[in-house]
Amino acid sequence: MRQFAAAKRLHPDALLFFRMGDFYELFYEDATIAARELQIQLTARDRERSIPMCGVPYHAAEGYLAKLLRKGYRIAICDQMEDPKLTKKIVRREVTRVLTPGTAIDSELGVEQNNFLAALHFTNGVAAIALLDISTGDFRTTEFTGPDAISQAVEELTATKPAELLYAVNIFQMKGKT
Repeated sequence: MRQFAAAKRLHPDALLFFRMGDFYELFYEDATIAARELQIQLTARDRERSIPMCGVPYHAAEGYLAKLLRKGYRIAICDQMEDPKLTKKIVRREVTRVLTPGTAIDSELGVEQNNFLAALHFTNGVAAIALLDISTGDFRTTEFTGPDAISQAVEELTATKPAELLYAVNIFQMKGKT
């Protein structure tokens, strides 16, 4: 559990899939969310049931990951870094991948459907958008100027329906207005 806690501290905003033997286990709030979203059994790690837990077989994890990504979740994969048969101590684990809706390639999406990662930047009356679909290499940029720049950018984003949007925290705080 110390390894889990250390990995979770590094990725607090992600569901942490923690490899334990033949399963990826999730604990605490991650387990509650994953059990609900994946419709799998929520159990507990301890008799007092104070540590919620759920898990999926590692060989079938990709389908579960894809389902969570399509629902908008960020996921960190924590794998075993050594063979458990070759060590007499606790197996070392590290986060090996972080998946987000806009950066994961979803094989279930059709060719007619883009999976855009979008970035929005606003400064000095100019709203700029960049769109990237890593599965196809499709890359687009555009900018809008004038008093309606932000609303035009939002319209464009609404039309392209990106899987993920990156923006500066203060982008919508213009001249003290939120």
